[in-house]
Amino acid sequence: MQTSLANQHASRLEALTHVSQQVSPLLVELTEGAHVIEPNSTSRQEVQSLYQYWKQHYPEAGAVYWQTRTWTMLVWQPITIALVTTYYVEHVPSISTMKQAVNLDNGVVGQFDFAEHDWQLGDQHQRLAIAAKELKLLIADLAQQLNDVCRMSPATQEKLLADTVMEMLLRGLNHMVSVNLLTKEQLHPTFAHELQHWQQALQLPLTRFGRLDVSIDGEYFVQRRACCMHYRRADGDYCQGCPQKK
Repeated sequence: MQTSLANQHASRLEALTHVSQQVSPLLVELTEGAHVIEPNSTSRQEVQSLYQYWKQHYPEAGAVYWQTRTWTMLVWQPITIALVTTYYVEHVPSISTMKQAVNLDNGVVGQFDFAEHDWQLGDQHQRLAIAAKELKLLIADLAQQLNDVCRMSPATQEKLLADTVMEMLLRGLNHMVSVNLLTKEQLHPTFAHELQHWQQALQLPLTRFGRLDVSIDGEYFVQRRACCMHYRRADGDYCQGCPQKK
């Protein structure tokens, strides 16, 4: 029975990573020997090392950048997987038990697996509800692990979380446009419709979310609610959609 479950998990994980790599090449299965950040564990050292990487390599950017970069690294992968499992595969994994690898040579979080092999089947509406519930549990755990290393206000954490949801949702819809699964005219109303579902499912205040805007060349981008603080680096600049840009 356990062998059957393990094989089923491996098969579904392979299918998930195959789709996920169309979003980012970092979204691959966890490799043996990796430095792992996982919930309900003693991975504080890995989170501390992640924070120290950004502190040591960009001392001029200050604590607000180190905190922001660490938090966005911790949450981008779970958010993306929640979106992918909602829209592109049939089963939702146990996202609340997600294990993530951190590369201490470049400060990047990528690669994943799940401690529990419980995958839930459902239609798109059901998958979104399941994924959001699982994601909330994981985010709460990651927030506690971050707070053991540095201090970031819950409001800032939520704004960065909302920004990431918007950006990864937009990336997915742009991909659908590129492969003719969605027209450019359908993108904005589809984005607004789906984002409302995520806002409600994640129970985030509307004030945490930015908006979808259009660049001078006609491309959509997210006008963020929270700054990623990249401009504070010596080699940094303001990002498109930066709330700090004057």
